[in-house]
Amino acid sequence: MAGKTYKTTKYAVTIKVAKHRGEIFYHLLNNVDKFWPEDFKGQSSKLNDEFEFRSGGTHYSKNKVIELVPDNKLVWLVTESIRKDDNFDWSGTKMIFELANEGQNTLLTFTYDGLVFEDEYDRLVMICDKVIGEILFNYLTESGNI
Repeated sequence: MAGKTYKTTKYAVTIKVAKHRGEIFYHLLNNVDKFWPEDFKGQSSKLNDEFEFRSGGTHYSKNKVIELVPDNKLVWLVTESIRKDDNFDWSGTKMIFELANEGQNTLLTFTYDGLVFEDEYDRLVMICDKVIGEILFNYLTESGNI
């Protein structure tokens, strides 16, 4: 879209889950389709795996697992992307999941580290808070899923 400019930003959201880090990490690797709101295709369970997200024919991203430290850290790199309605391309962005113990709980911090349109920071916050703070949190805390 003409006139829109990009900026690089970081936004992090943390959730506290009453589960062991290993249980949570398992789901981050193997059950992305259960908590990520877009259609998921591919593999995301080992280093260098590649996968895609698609939504309604207007949003596409190809991602690669570039860092994987069991029960501690997982990093996805967006290698290709497009939001067709405004040609937004966030390739090069990292999606970082980090786990830490807090007593009997696990803290999961998700960090979006990459591009946004300058006027879309609030949208980024809303999406991250919903996907991680609501959808992923609810998925991880539902009984019987682990």
